[in-house]
Amino acid sequence: MTILDRYIIKKFLITFFFAIFLLSSVAIVIDITEKIDDFIGNHAPLHAIIFDYYLNFIPWIGLMLAPIFVFISVVYFTSRLTSNTEIICMLNGGVSFYRLLAPYMFTAVLLALLFAYYNHHLLPQSNKIKIKFEETYASKKDQRTSDINYHFQIGKDTFIYTQSYDLNNNSGFKFTMEEIKNKIQGFKFSAENMQWDSVKHKWHLMNWNYRKNLGAYDAVKRGADTFMILPISTKEYVRQDYDIETMTTSQLNKFIIDQIHKGNENVKLYKVEKYRRTAIPFSTIILTLIAVAMTTKKMRNGMGLYIVAGMLLSGAYIIIQQFSTVFATKGDLDPLIAVWIPNMMFGVLAVLLILRAPK
Repeated sequence: MTILDRYIIKKFLITFFFAIFLLSSVAIVIDITEKIDDFIGNHAPLHAIIFDYYLNFIPWIGLMLAPIFVFISVVYFTSRLTSNTEIICMLNGGVSFYRLLAPYMFTAVLLALLFAYYNHHLLPQSNKIKIKFEETYASKKDQRTSDINYHFQIGKDTFIYTQSYDLNNNSGFKFTMEEIKNKIQGFKFSAENMQWDSVKHKWHLMNWNYRKNLGAYDAVKRGADTFMILPISTKEYVRQDYDIETMTTSQLNKFIIDQIHKGNENVKLYKVEKYRRTAIPFSTIILTLIAVAMTTKKMRNGMGLYIVAGMLLSGAYIIIQQFSTVFATKGDLDPLIAVWIPNMMFGVLAVLLILRAPK
């Protein structure tokens, strides 16, 4: 590693961590302003606010925007090098443009690996503490929602379906349990309503019908109400979107498989979160290439134009990312493709800019 490499790496890291420090400071001030009433009203201890919440809030907000701030940091310090004719001197001194990229790529890959490891393994653990604090002392309480048309697979050939579920009184509407073996229905139990009995720890099923296939004929039974033990609880009907933020990737993979077996229609949301944990750190490398290619050409308007262009490109990246995520969760777009669309589009842009960069 040459002196030039160490110089660029040092500039890169110092600028990036300074930008993250400023971001975190501004984010904390804004967050305190929004949540101060909750902290006071719920008597949140000071040590819990500092150590349980804000020490875990900083990596959450930092990692969410880290690739964008890497991009802005590279634009800022490389445009300064260009304005001071340092880049021109390097190129005129015999350093090729692609050799000049080496320290940038080394740092970008290092940061991308760090972000990815933290996203997959450490951030979910940090989020557990942060979310628990929010549920206790802040406004993030009881954000539960239930799915319409909820499916479960409770055995190899046994399936449960509930048309809707009311979380307020733990009751369901249009319950069905059936066995289907070799495409033949073995039995079907249906009930108009279901209610969880917290005393008996059983499901109270009302206005039920039972039909069993006996080959030549069906046995049919009906009743007003009955109690049944099922391998599902009220928690199975509750979805908390932020729960996936507390799962490591290995836990998330198992959770996705379980939800697919249960027929959960929101499984795309979980897949997006899984793929996002890799795609966003990888964008650090692409955005670094774009930033270097943009700023190595000296312009009359100087650093200001580069920073404005950098902010516009950052905004475009975020907008494309949000649109593709919506198409994946609400439409038919594959979650893997949706998450990587911004990287693919900006990857093409990076290649074009690198080829056109002054060498």
